[in-house]
Amino acid sequence: MSETKIKFIPSSSNNELNEIYNFNTIAFADSQDFAWSKENIKKEIKSGWEVISVKIENDIICALFLKEEQDCLLTKNTPIKLNYQGQGLSHIIKDYYEDYAKSKSLTGVLNYCPADNFRMIALNESHGYTKTGRNLDGNNSMIEWEKNL
Repeated sequence: MSETKIKFIPSSSNNELNEIYNFNTIAFADSQDFAWSKENIKKEIKSGWEVISVKIENDIICALFLKEEQDCLLTKNTPIKLNYQGQGLSHIIKDYYEDYAKSKSLTGVLNYCPADNFRMIALNESHGYTKTGRNLDGNNSMIEWEKNL
């Protein structure tokens, strides 16, 4: 990967949430455990998830969702925009999750990914995550992966 400058920006204002929602609505409409809408993003925030935009320069390439629960960091994210895939950014995001958890003295990271997202499954396996057998949405479409820190 070249000298790509990636930024992780916590988002809370309506303008920031609109920017995340609009970064590529069509591509991510069916990629989450919830329908991609401003209202549903706000529901995620109300239920304790923090929304982080991942940017390269001024372009949002994906959105992360983080939630601290007991001694674990719960994580999920939208796919990376197509024109940024294959640059190692998913690995940087995994490192971000783990560094964030360690900075909060959490002992583990739980990651939720679609059961049919083979790239994310391979990424989880390559970073030492194991399947827990649990799922996020009750219908086995968002499976849970765990890594102890």
